[in-house]
Amino acid sequence: MSRGLTLPVVLFALAMTSALAVGGAYVTRQLASVASTEERGALLAPSCEGALVDAIASWDSVARAQQPVGAVAPLASSLAPHLTTTAWITRISSSAYWLVAESVDDRPPRLRRRTGVVVRVTNGAPKPVPMRAWQELP
Repeated sequence: MSRGLTLPVVLFALAMTSALAVGGAYVTRQLASVASTEERGALLAPSCEGALVDAIASWDSVARAQQPVGAVAPLASSLAPHLTTTAWITRISSSAYWLVAESVDDRPPRLRRRTGVVVRVTNGAPKPVPMRAWQELP
């Protein structure tokens, strides 16, 4: 190799090595961010389902019987650090109710998850309707 070609080759090799290092660091940070977001998102589903289970477990037959068809009634909300879960119930017929829970993580990027369940009341006791009572809502 001639003397005049050595310097450009070394500079090119240094530039390529630096570009690979910066690219690797960028990809690593992006993957870590995605993993963190997925981890936070995984906490939302149990929170929603827990609120719905609590709503069914603490069913108030008198209040539900007085709720008009089509009316929406708020249920208890829970607050955890950076996580808010709210639930509400809609009476959709004389014996059917739609319970919905929403969990929101307020840290950026803001994450939200909604889950619903349809229950039918028989003799004052709520039971999920057969065939896909639980639904993930958009």
